[in-house]
Amino acid sequence: MASEKGPGEITMIMYEPRRDPCTQEPSAPPFCSQDGGYEYPSPPPYSCRETVTVEQPVYMVSQPPVILAGIFSCNPTSTICPSCRQHITTRVTYRLGRLSYLLCTSLCMVGCCFGCCFIPLFIRCFKDADHYCPYCEFHIYRYKRL
Repeated sequence: MASEKGPGEITMIMYEPRRDPCTQEPSAPPFCSQDGGYEYPSPPPYSCRETVTVEQPVYMVSQPPVILAGIFSCNPTSTICPSCRQHITTRVTYRLGRLSYLLCTSLCMVGCCFGCCFIPLFIRCFKDADHYCPYCEFHIYRYKRL
């Protein structure tokens, strides 16, 4: 009789877990299907407009213009210093230039060899003039005689 018994059937009892009404079940993202397959999300909409980024404005502080050409001579001149931007009257220093050496050489060739040929080296009106700012000592301009 034991041999007459067929394959034994085993009964399985399945228990469902108790669900708490306060907790939510995790859900799959909308692009995952329920059967485990993966569906690709749709691409973002195409726009032919260019994206515009707004940048912070740059503020430029305008400086007063500095005019150098044509106003300088061998005398002190009133101007604006390009370095410290102050309204100044230039300080002038004199230095030997081409005109001084040319006059000295020409006087020596004429026959003034006993010291008279050196007179152009000591007279201010034959020298070049350098203009400096009296506050910051910036070299502004060199007035050349020749």
